[in-house]
Amino acid sequence: MISIKKEVYDEIVKKLREEAEYYEAIVRKFEKKYGCSLEELERRIEEKGVPIDDHEIWEDSIEWRNAVEELEKLRKLLEELVLASY
Repeated sequence: MISIKKEVYDEIVKKLREEAEYYEAIVRKFEKKYGCSLEELERRIEEKGVPIDDHEIWEDSIEWRNAVEELEKLRKLLEELVLASY
């Protein structure tokens, strides 16, 4: 385990939380736009496909998936940092 100053720790946690809020906003935007979860949208795309002339739903699903995965990583990092501080 390494030791860092409390101010540095606090700044790292603050930055990670701000980044998590950014990705949470992306997730909320797509949940509102499509009225479903990412998994439901991906299932819909798999079952119905993507219109040839409009790939927006596909592009949104990729951005949404990336946001979900980044958010999961950030939450794990924050959890580990908080646990390590005790």
